[in-house]
Amino acid sequence: MPLTTAVPPACSDASTRGSDRREHDHRRLVRLIVAGAITLGAGLGTAALAADPPAAAQSSDESAKQAAREIQAARDKANAAAAAFLQAQSDLEVLQDQATGLEDEETVLRERVDRLRRDVESLAVARFATSGSKGIPLLTGLQAPKDQVQADVLVDVVTDAGTSSIDEFELVQKELVQNQRDLDQRRQDIEDQQAVFTQLQADAEAEVRRLREIEEQRLTDEAVVQALAAQQRASVSKWVEAQLRNNEAAARAQPNPGVVAAQAAQAAAAAQAAAAADPTAADGEIPADVAPVPTLAPNGGASGGTSGGRTGTGGAGSVPIGVLNGEVYIDAIICPMPGSAYGDSWGAPRSGGRRHEGVDMLAPSGTPIFAVVSGSVSFKQNRLGGNAVSLAGDNGNRYYYAHLSQYEGVSRRVNQGDIIGYNGDTGNATGIPHLHFEVHPGGGLAVNPTPSVRIAGC
Repeated sequence: MPLTTAVPPACSDASTRGSDRREHDHRRLVRLIVAGAITLGAGLGTAALAADPPAAAQSSDESAKQAAREIQAARDKANAAAAAFLQAQSDLEVLQDQATGLEDEETVLRERVDRLRRDVESLAVARFATSGSKGIPLLTGLQAPKDQVQADVLVDVVTDAGTSSIDEFELVQKELVQNQRDLDQRRQDIEDQQAVFTQLQADAEAEVRRLREIEEQRLTDEAVVQALAAQQRASVSKWVEAQLRNNEAAARAQPNPGVVAAQAAQAAAAAQAAAAADPTAADGEIPADVAPVPTLAPNGGASGGTSGGRTGTGGAGSVPIGVLNGEVYIDAIICPMPGSAYGDSWGAPRSGGRRHEGVDMLAPSGTPIFAVVSGSVSFKQNRLGGNAVSLAGDNGNRYYYAHLSQYEGVSRRVNQGDIIGYNGDTGNATGIPHLHFEVHPGGGLAVNPTPSVRIAGC
């Protein structure tokens, strides 16, 4: 069942009142989280990594802490279900691409078989024009007793004229038979994977609905918000520390770090050349032979302000941590779509030989989508992204949103936390309401946005 429990503003009075209430609830959550001073993004740049939770969080009663643990457990479960579903989607698209390739190969092989059959028959006809044979029984099947005699003669003719043609014919026929077997198997694999995909989609949607119900019930209590913030800070600090340890290990294992930088520069140049060669290509497309480019920019530091967790507002941060392991980029943003579930599908195969260069966030159609930083938004449409948004942040970064059901307002100046649209399934997302979200540091090539989304408390 598609995710359709959240509905964007519509014409009927009932749906309008429901939408107004949901927007009011989201705005209230924004105020609660800001009041609770959740600083998951901007606070991670320096001393906040090692800072203890604030006194307010330490003094929270046990019931608030338990409620926060329930929320986080629901988020983790929803994210795990989303990750499994997104992997199934990627696997299905790979199988479909393989089937398309086999179908193309089948067409070529059939054309070769037909051409070789005509060539062999032409040899026979040229030598035995008076035989009256319109085909080669050896190849087309025996129709009458006299065909056996003709077949014997024709075999001698083919042998005398040259065995290479018949050998090639037999070889191509075998290739065609194997191709058809492979294609039948791939079609069966697609059917099986489609069943897995459908079940995992239903599972993910159910977990998202459960998550939203728990959050709507629990996050109206400021004490719960504060307790959740403390838990998130502790979890993120551990994650960042692990990344830093990995960074140190990678540095020790790298005999010539300059080689990595040079390879990254070459990959960036290749990606930029590919984009220049096809200026009409939509966001979200990376040719399969151009790997996603790691960001090697220096740490820009935090620009200050408060990141509001899943629904908060605050200052437009930039890069609280910068780059870890030469490729993990963390941006100080708020959650683009609270109440959603997601998985790390960066670089995953997509149909048509593309690579995924964003994070897909699952939520009911109509779920509000927020400006992750302050800046200017422009609304546009394209074939893959459907209703899309480009946000040019005041921090110099660009953010791309795709598959929206509709926009909120028009292209304009926005503040961090403003609603800019609603979740949907436009473009190539038909039947799977989700937000495709990208981060482009400095307005350049995309980097994996999943760490930034995680830091934002999504």
